[in-house]
Amino acid sequence: MSSPDLAARIRDFERELELRCSTLTEPTAFGTAFLNLDFPLRYDSNFVWVDRPLRGVDADALAADADRVLGEHGLAHRKLYVDDDLHGSRLAAAFLDLGWSAERLLIMAQVREPEHRSAAEVSEQDFAEARPFLELVLRRQPYADSEEAVRQLTEIRGVYEREAGARFFVADVDGQPASVCELYVLGDVAQVEDVNTLEEFRGRGLGSAVVLAAAASARTRGCDVVFLIADDADWPKDLYARLGFDPVGRFWSFVRTPS
Repeated sequence: MSSPDLAARIRDFERELELRCSTLTEPTAFGTAFLNLDFPLRYDSNFVWVDRPLRGVDADALAADADRVLGEHGLAHRKLYVDDDLHGSRLAAAFLDLGWSAERLLIMAQVREPEHRSAAEVSEQDFAEARPFLELVLRRQPYADSEEAVRQLTEIRGVYEREAGARFFVADVDGQPASVCELYVLGDVAQVEDVNTLEEFRGRGLGSAVVLAAAASARTRGCDVVFLIADDADWPKDLYARLGFDPVGRFWSFVRTPS
């Protein structure tokens, strides 16, 4: 399967996933707002997906569009995804000047056998079983800066379990949970998401173990496409490459956090 075909199937998966996990969608000037106002502190559940032609469109116009639709719903943050890598690259500097962050994201699909495997034991769990460890992981994240944020960022996983069969893959060290990732499945496409290893257990191959366990589970469920999303400027993409994942596309995320 060619990279454009893979990328198209993955973007279709992502749109369907957002539709299922949103309580409201609204057209905007340049795309669609996906909203779940039960979780207003989760940026990934309340954003504008920009997928319309952007020739001649500047960052000010996109920011104003996000201000309007997200502001109307009382959201304090602003978030945009820009599908087109070329336009995202063109707009990045201007968004930075506006006080937003700009992140180029890499879509990677597992198209090869892993170069190595981990011997760590991994268990597959449902949300109720994994929840205490997910809460622990989230409390260590800088963006989960309140108990309400931890609650929302945890409970959204129940929505993903209900709407996308989310499963949680946990590696233990001496009986203590140490690393986790999530798996979402819709039809024959699966996404590995939110790979996290507690700092004191890093460097033991646990992240590799949970990713490979999740990918293997997806294959047994009939998925012929397994993908994940990585920061194009950060080191984990190199780890995922060693696990058989190759780049098939790029897009941009622009975020303005509350002041």
